[in-house]
Amino acid sequence: MAIETMRTTDLADALERGMTLPASWYTSPERYAQEQERIFRRCWQYVGLTERVPDVGDFFAASAGDLPIFVTRDRAGALKAFVNVCRHRASQIVKTDCGHVKAFQCPYHAWTYGLDGTLKAAPGMRDEDNFDPACFSLFPLQIDTWGPFIFVNPDLDAPPLASILGQLPEFVDRTGLDLMGVKRRVLKVYDIESNWKAVVDNYLECYHCPTAHPGLTQLLDMNDYVIREYPYFSTQTGAYKQGGDELYDTRGEVEDGFYAFLWPNFTLNIYPGPGNLSLNLFLPMGPNRTRAIYEYCFADAVSKKDEDDFVRFIEQVQIEDIELVESVQKGLSTGYYQQGQLMLKQEQALRHFQRLVLEHLEG
Repeated sequence: MAIETMRTTDLADALERGMTLPASWYTSPERYAQEQERIFRRCWQYVGLTERVPDVGDFFAASAGDLPIFVTRDRAGALKAFVNVCRHRASQIVKTDCGHVKAFQCPYHAWTYGLDGTLKAAPGMRDEDNFDPACFSLFPLQIDTWGPFIFVNPDLDAPPLASILGQLPEFVDRTGLDLMGVKRRVLKVYDIESNWKAVVDNYLECYHCPTAHPGLTQLLDMNDYVIREYPYFSTQTGAYKQGGDELYDTRGEVEDGFYAFLWPNFTLNIYPGPGNLSLNLFLPMGPNRTRAIYEYCFADAVSKKDEDDFVRFIEQVQIEDIELVESVQKGLSTGYYQQGQLMLKQEQALRHFQRLVLEHLEG
């Protein structure tokens, strides 16, 4: 039986034994299209920080998978999210990354929408028989927050965000980091020549860390590294290793490293120190391409020098990972590799993720 035509039950059994998803799942345009429909159009996804829209009329553009969206704050102060598509002829309405408006006007034919998404004006609409503006509001998305994080879901009937987060907010609180006390200072964006799942796979194990990340193994004790799985997230915790302060100033409320993956493509990384947080969002851009958005957030107590030292340290790790996953994608595309075998003592969070992929695509 060819791997690509495995029955869902057979593939589920293979994953239980520690086999990986088939290579074709990382290269197939058909699988990619299926993921957009069954994962990214149906699941909660992180899109940005509340600090980006503090006032009425503020907005920023984002993506839910390959779906263009934008987030704004309406006149009542409530967060709103809409598909970035005009109801007239499908032009994108928001053309800039962020800004402030009193209303949203399509640059094509000047259809104008309120901050609540309702159509307020369209040239010539009074001359049209039976034209009802109420029928042409922007397409809304579910929107919710956890601390400073904004999440959206294109599926208006999906369960609430809290059902996906589970105990994750509680675990983050235990680290000693004040989530509401950190602000974004640095943004980095990379286009990676690799499937988004290969990028997530790499994040979910530190089996490669002693070989590929000498800096990270200087900070954390790989002999005291624990991985745990939950319904829609997994965590990795690493005890602080004496001597890690040579990389950046590690003194502060947070003593150990805490790294969480939240289905399907968001990671939250808390490092030792007074308030050092990095956020990773892995956006699928095609079967063989991922846009990685890295946000670095810091407490006020972190100096500019410490910020620079920390970002330099983490960026080195990120660059090392990019080289790894691009190499993996080339291997997946050769036609020789069909399935791999995980080392489950150290790669169980990777299996957890691949189970979720299978469940959402074929469950």
